[in-house]
Amino acid sequence: MSLDRANEGDRRGGPGNDSGIASGREELWRSLADSLRAVQRQGLEGLTDKQLKDLGRLYRAAATHLSLLQAFGASTRQRDDLNRLVTSAHGVIYGRPRKGAGLRVFWTSLLAFPQSVRKLWRYHATAALLLGCGLIYGFVGSARDMDWSLEFAMDDRTPFATREELLDTLLNGRPGQKTVEKSHRPGIEMDSADKSFFAAVLWRHNTTIAVKSFFAGFLLGIPTVLILLQNGALLGVFSFTFHQHGLAYEWWAWILPHGITELLGVVLLSGAGLFIAQRILAPGELSRVASLHQAMADALRHLFFAFPMLLVAALIESFVRQSSLSDTGRYFFAAASAALWAAYLGFGRVPTAVIARLEASRTLAERAIPLPSEEQILAAFATRRGPRG
Repeated sequence: MSLDRANEGDRRGGPGNDSGIASGREELWRSLADSLRAVQRQGLEGLTDKQLKDLGRLYRAAATHLSLLQAFGASTRQRDDLNRLVTSAHGVIYGRPRKGAGLRVFWTSLLAFPQSVRKLWRYHATAALLLGCGLIYGFVGSARDMDWSLEFAMDDRTPFATREELLDTLLNGRPGQKTVEKSHRPGIEMDSADKSFFAAVLWRHNTTIAVKSFFAGFLLGIPTVLILLQNGALLGVFSFTFHQHGLAYEWWAWILPHGITELLGVVLLSGAGLFIAQRILAPGELSRVASLHQAMADALRHLFFAFPMLLVAALIESFVRQSSLSDTGRYFFAAASAALWAAYLGFGRVPTAVIARLEASRTLAERAIPLPSEEQILAAFATRRGPRG
């Protein structure tokens, strides 16, 4: 289209041209036409952040004006000129993605995930507290009644096992390694293929638990609470079993390298499940459907990024846990993992410049179209009906 022609049509006026309202509309249309000419000259990359944000705002306002003119009446030429202007702006904003756009969207989403995590921190803290309460319950319950702990036993790791048997379970899959008695106890060494298969099994198992905890939020969060308490109790029973045999140092060196990432992923998905439950139970002034719709962006972002987190945890559990890394090295590995997650989730954010550039390309469904003022509606009605006799 010819932007100059659109500008010329704007200057000739339209509905309510004799009012300040129409002049303001035409000034907005001219600003949009100027922005589109700038895009034609230098592309979107050449615009400043403010110009990009203004482009989206001007497009949405012009689209609103076009709807008004089509609904309430205006000259055919003015409608056609404004329609071409809005169509041209739509093509610029929602046109075919440029090369590398998919990668930019991925990195933007990667940086937006920590912001969603921080936004729901109260729910994550609640999930972590429930997991901790389950751990204490399992530890104290086992200490008071070791027979009770057998209800959680899935293998030979029970309080009635010997110290040597428990130590064997910690060394299983590793190359030969010294025990605390300075003797050599060989583990059952696994090759890379075995470890890869083991990682796949672990990922499937952990993801099943975490996803159940997430979707249980739609059941008012009650299953989410039970899943957290149950898994915390299981961890507490195992912790007591190794602690009472003097293997606390070895146990936590065995569990923490993968446990930091694995338990964090479970807590994040469970926290998102509790967030969903809260939106159902207490939607506020919105309907439950509208409240859930508003919550879905943050909740689904948790679901999407928890999968790679649990995959990383499974790979660590399979390859690092079954390695010859010393217990001290395992603690350093766990500390480094915790520090990296804390830095990423605590400080990761989408740069302001990126947000400004995305403002121009957000869909009308994601951002409400500016409503016309009462004066604009009255002016449009008056133009359609004409002067009263």
